Amino acid sequence: MPAPALSFWQRHELKFYRYGHIYASIYGQAVIDYVPQRPMRPILKKLSIVYGHVLSLLLILVLPCYFGYHYQELTKTRDHRMQLLLYVSFSNTLIKLATVIVTYIANTVHFKAINHRCTLLRQRLEALFARSLCRSSRNRRRFEFFMYFKFCLINLMMIIQACGICALRGESWLRMLFAIYGFVLWNYTENMADYFYWISHSVLKYHRQLNVQLRTVSRQFRKLGALPRGGMLPHHCCRLCDRLALLRERFIEINALHEESLEMHQFQLLGLMLTTLINNLTNLFTLFNMLSKQSLEEISYPVLIYILYALGFYIDTYIVTLVNENIKEEMEHIALTVRRFTEQATLDVRLDQEIEHFSLQLLQWRQPYLCGLLHLDRRLVYLINVTAFSYFITLVQFDLYLGSANKV
Repeated sequence: MPAPALSFWQRHELKFYRYGHIYASIYGQAVIDYVPQRPMRPILKKLSIVYGHVLSLLLILVLPCYFGYHYQELTKTRDHRMQLLLYVSFSNTLIKLATVIVTYIANTVHFKAINHRCTLLRQRLEALFARSLCRSSRNRRRFEFFMYFKFCLINLMMIIQACGICALRGESWLRMLFAIYGFVLWNYTENMADYFYWISHSVLKYHRQLNVQLRTVSRQFRKLGALPRGGMLPHHCCRLCDRLALLRERFIEINALHEESLEMHQFQLLGLMLTTLINNLTNLFTLFNMLSKQSLEEISYPVLIYILYALGFYIDTYIVTLVNENIKEEMEHIALTVRRFTEQATLDVRLDQEIEHFSLQLLQWRQPYLCGLLHLDRRLVYLINVTAFSYFITLVQFDLYLGSANKV
């Protein structure tokens, strides 16, 4: 039987990961190595780490002091609406800076955990599920689609932001430099967010594969119930028990990967949520500022580009929360599959004990909290958007008040 043809992702997967590692290293995050293919030379590794520390300290300490010193020049304008927009944009950059500081500290503290435990545990699980993934084309295609989608979305947002920086050519060089600084801060935090998204989606893929294997074991278990007692039945039950114990160990490893990844990145993710809140507010008010200067029949090209950027930023945050919600749903599907084992008649004491252990593992699982405050799911994105819209209404009212005060 001929081997199935490899998909485009399977043929070029390592190239995508190598591109991600190089791109992260440019922004001083050599710790992000999706699939280590060959060890770096010790001297290159040390230089990469030193470069990352120097760049991070430059972004965290030197440049904020410089822009803080020129704060008046950055926000100086005669247009009251433009000045309000500059204040909001400045606050947006401050939130990005806070997220970068948290990311830098977390990367330094969890360097070995990210580079060794998470990445290597993910590689081990990938090797264990690789064969079953080839047979389950649906799960593989879903994983590949979201990887393509995330890759194209991030690169599209980079291009849009680069075009926005080029559009500032007529502005002062200080504002253009500040826009470049904000772009670099966004890329710095986005690299770690992409790594967390990749780990989370890998966890979702492994849970789906685990559920497929559990269903196969469940069908075998039902067939054993039709066999006569004695004979080869104890032998088959013993093999089935060993298989179920192996799947339970993989279930524990998958959850450990997800929990450790979320624990390491929880403060960065909280910063990302705050950044999303301020970004949505900034995007809404920027669009309001653009549309207020022209009619709907004369919508300009920059307005359409900015709408595309605002939509892309929202989708980027939404899919991160969507993956975590899908993990919760897949855990419910696994619990339902394991429950089917308990509906069958008792065949072997050891097998019943293993089913009970698996059920206890599922009962002990709890959806992780983000910094002990909230769940990372779609409800969080809804709350962020509602809050951003409320602040946007407040800004519009303040803008109208300033306009009427200037007329008086």
